[in-house]
Amino acid sequence: MTPPEPSDLELARALRKGCEQAADRLVERHGRPLMAYLTAKSPEAEDLYQETWLRAIRRIESFKGGSFRAWLTVIARNCMIDQIRRRRPVVSLDARDATGNCLADTLRDGSPPVAARLAGEETRRRIGERIAALPPDQQEVFLLRTQQELSFAEIARLLGIPLNTALGRMHYAVTRLRRELGMNDGHA
Repeated sequence: MTPPEPSDLELARALRKGCEQAADRLVERHGRPLMAYLTAKSPEAEDLYQETWLRAIRRIESFKGGSFRAWLTVIARNCMIDQIRRRRPVVSLDARDATGNCLADTLRDGSPPVAARLAGEETRRRIGERIAALPPDQQEVFLLRTQQELSFAEIARLLGIPLNTALGRMHYAVTRLRRELGMNDGHA
């Protein structure tokens, strides 16, 4: 009979005592959902992923129990906010070049590429675009629920919003995605 898996709190306690295997187990458990969340939110997901884990390990003593994934997501959100604050615009979208064109005029319009793609890849791309186009508050709840697999109660706590607001944002996000992806089944 194999011993039961240690809880996240037990692993955090072991990590506080310097057990590297505890860190490995936490990354193994929560790394994939964290990366999926960051990839959906930022083009610099890999850097944010590393920074999130560094901060989590440095601040492991602040994890007192509850959902480790929610605690980790707070750290990831803070990393993203810090990254945005550090970033300065490099190019203005409406600055004109020597020919009189502006960058905004040359950006792609988001229409599908001409070359045919496999149905699965095309569907994933379309879904990704539609998720990226959701209003930020709806997108955040949608990604926390689908990528981080947080409960609506955890999402509400994490974002500091009422539970019904979290549920409503998810409902509006799903309704909008279904409509824009042509998946309406008559329930809207």
